[in-house]
Amino acid sequence: MAKHMQFRKLLALGLVLCAAFSGLGYRLVDLQVIRHCELSEKAENNTRREFVFTPRRGDILDVNGNVLATSAFAKTVCADPSLMNERQADVVARALAPL
Repeated sequence: MAKHMQFRKLLALGLVLCAAFSGLGYRLVDLQVIRHCELSEKAENNTRREFVFTPRRGDILDVNGNVLATSAFAKTVCADPSLMNERQADVVARALAPL
């Protein structure tokens, strides 16, 4: 009688473990096969971001904290002389000279 009861408990435990592993297996197949495209797109949207930082160079200070050198923003204007003829080069030079 005791062996029969142990066998039933062992069988019940085996069925519970099989059901648990079957449920886990179904969940894995659901996530990795069935909903793969949806979840990979969602993960990509969560992890891929683009940040644009405009860094500024630091100031050069002396021992007392006085600024010795700093960065100054300046606009650069240029023209490629190989792309224009003699007359255009003269016009561009006159237009850029005051700047």
